[in-house]
Amino acid sequence: MEHMEEQDIKEAKRARNFIWMAACDYDIEPLFLAFAPDGSADIYLNLIIGLEYKWYEHDKIDALFNQLTGKNAMLYEGLLWIGLENALYEKERQTRPALYDLRLEYAKKSLAGVNKNREYSRIDVIRNAHCRRILGKPSGLCKEDEEILHAFCFTSDMTTDEIIVKTRENLWKYFSYKPIKVAKPQGIYFLQKVAGAFHSIGKVSTQYVRANSFYDKNMASDTAVLSMGHSKRYLLQFALQKDPIEAKRYVTACFGKSMYSDRQQAQMEKKLCVGNHKNCHLLFTRGISPEKKQTAPDEIDNKRERREILAFTKETAMQYDKNKEHFEKNMAVYQNSIRRLTESLRMHLETADETFMDASTHGRIKPARVWKALYLDNPRVFERKDEVETPGFSVDILMDASSSRKQMQQKIAAQAYVLSKSLTNCGIPVQIYSYCSIRGYTVMHIFKEYDDYGVEDELFHFVAAGNNRDGLALRATSHLMELSPKPRKLLFMFSDASPQDDQIAGEGAFYKDREYTDALAVKDTVNEVQRLKNHGIDVIGIFMGSAHDSEIATKIFGRSLVKIKSINEFADAVGRVLNEILT
Repeated sequence: MEHMEEQDIKEAKRARNFIWMAACDYDIEPLFLAFAPDGSADIYLNLIIGLEYKWYEHDKIDALFNQLTGKNAMLYEGLLWIGLENALYEKERQTRPALYDLRLEYAKKSLAGVNKNREYSRIDVIRNAHCRRILGKPSGLCKEDEEILHAFCFTSDMTTDEIIVKTRENLWKYFSYKPIKVAKPQGIYFLQKVAGAFHSIGKVSTQYVRANSFYDKNMASDTAVLSMGHSKRYLLQFALQKDPIEAKRYVTACFGKSMYSDRQQAQMEKKLCVGNHKNCHLLFTRGISPEKKQTAPDEIDNKRERREILAFTKETAMQYDKNKEHFEKNMAVYQNSIRRLTESLRMHLETADETFMDASTHGRIKPARVWKALYLDNPRVFERKDEVETPGFSVDILMDASSSRKQMQQKIAAQAYVLSKSLTNCGIPVQIYSYCSIRGYTVMHIFKEYDDYGVEDELFHFVAAGNNRDGLALRATSHLMELSPKPRKLLFMFSDASPQDDQIAGEGAFYKDREYTDALAVKDTVNEVQRLKNHGIDVIGIFMGSAHDSEIATKIFGRSLVKIKSINEFADAVGRVLNEILT
C-alpha cells in the first residue's frame, strides 16, 4: 500500500509538470489533474488543462467548474472539458503538430478499454463518442446525446465569456440546470480520489480529477509541504518542441551567456547530444551577476517571455541575497565545519604516499590532450611522473538544481561553500557546478573551476528551477572533467534519483512512451554513470530522498552511494568518503 501511495503521488507530480509546461506558468495550482484508468498521468489531457490556463481567464473558468454541483456534477464537468478540449486543440494544432498524434493516441487508448457488454454512465458514453469522432468514426449516440455533444464542441474563436455563456445555455436547455455560486470547495484528499476513481477496475475511462489539496511528506525538506505547491516555479517550459534558436535566446537570457564559442558549442553537442539526447542542447555558463541590471534581450519579441525572463532574473537576485543571508546568519556553524573538514582531510593526506602521472606543460606528449591546446589554449598536453606532495586527485561536485531543490537552496549553497573552502585549503583541485533542464537545454552552471581561488562567493548564486536530465548532465560532466590536472578523478553527484525532463528521449516531445522519466530516464542515467566509471572516474552518489527513490538511487550508483537524511550532512558525507578513499 505504501508503494502504491508513493506511485500515486509521483503520478500527480508528473501530471502537474505536464500542466505547468503547457500553461507556461509554474506558479499555478491546477483545479484538475488527468489520469488514465491505471492511475498514470495522462499526457494529452494534462496538456489540455495547462492550455486552458494559457489561453483563457482561468479564474472565471475555475469559478464555473466550482458552480457545477449536485448529483450530475461529474456529467456537467465532463461536458465542459469536452468543449474546452475541442477549442484548445483547434487553437494549438497548427503551431504544435505533435498534438495531432497525441490526441489520436488518447482517443485510441480511451476506447481500448471499452466493454460493449457493460453499462456506462452518461458522461462516459458521451466521452467515448467524442473519442470515436476524433478517430473519424460515427459517434453511435442517440439523437439527444448527439445534440448535446455537438452543442459542447466549442470552437477556437470563442472567448472565455462566450464559453461560459454557452455552457450555461446548454446546461439549461438540455438538463434544466443553472450553475449556482457556492463556497469554494475544499476538495478531498488525492489518495482518496485515486482509490475511488482509478483503482476500481472498469469504473471510468481516462478523465479529469479534481486536485485541489493533497499533502506529501517531502523527504527533501525538513517540513511537510504542499506537494509541488505554492513555492514559485520559474522557467516556464512548454512540453512540445520549440524553435531551438528562440529557446537558446530565452535560456541564455535567464542563466547567462555560453562559456564557449558557437563552433566549440556545435562540436560538443555533436559529440554529447546523441542517442537519448538527440535534439537536446547544452549551455555551459558562469551565470549572471546579481549586481548587474539584467534586462530581457531585444531580440526576444514575445512580451510574455520578456516578462518571464525579467521575473526569473529578479528571483535569481533575490535568491542570491537569501543564500548569502542564511550563510552569514549561521557563519559560526559553517566556519567550524570548514575547520573540522580541512583538518580531517589534511591529516589523511599527510599519511598518503602517492606517485601519479601528472598533467604538465612539459615532458612526454599525451596525444589525447592535443586538442585542448588548439581549442582551449590549455598547454597541459604533456605528462610526467613525479613524487607529488599535493594530492594526486581532483574532485568534481555536480549538484541537482531542478525545482525539487526549491525548499533547500540556501542550505545547498552553504554546504557547497563549506566543501569548496575545505578542499581548496588542502590543495585539492575542485570543480563545482549545478545542472537543470529548460526548454531542451541542460544548463551547466559553473561556480568554480579547478584553478579558481577565492571564488566561493559564486556558490551563493545557486538557484533551483526546471527539470533534471541526469544522463545529459553526466555527459557534460565528463567533458568538464577532461580539464582536470590530476590523474585520478572523483565525482560526487548530489541527486534525488528522479531524473525527468520535458524533452523526450530521441526526437520530438512527450510522444509514444519516450518521455525522459521513470524507467527510461533511470536506465539512461545508469548507463552514463557506468560510462564515467569505464573511463576511470570514481562516481559517488550523495542521495537524499524517499525510501522508494532510495531503491532507484542504489540501481544508479550501486555500492558507491551515500544516503543522507538532511542537506546539513552533504559536506560531511563528501568529506567522510574522501577520507575513506585516502585511508
